[in-house]
Amino acid sequence: MEKGIRLDKETFLSMTKLLKLDEEDSHLEELFTYVEKLFPNFKVAEGMDLKEIEPMLTLIFPKE
Repeated sequence: MEKGIRLDKETFLSMTKLLKLDEEDSHLEELFTYVEKLFPNFKVAEGMDLKEIEPMLTLIFPKE
């Protein structure tokens, strides 16, 4: 994995505006922390050639 790939707060806040999320929501800080940790994994996957890979479907059955 490439080192130095990270999501900065300014970019994250720009994305929240595009998604029309409430900028004043107290959960955005928690969401940023979570997304910031996952972001390098997304960047690695971005370069993968997955055309020949079948998607794995996860079935979630409703609780009775």
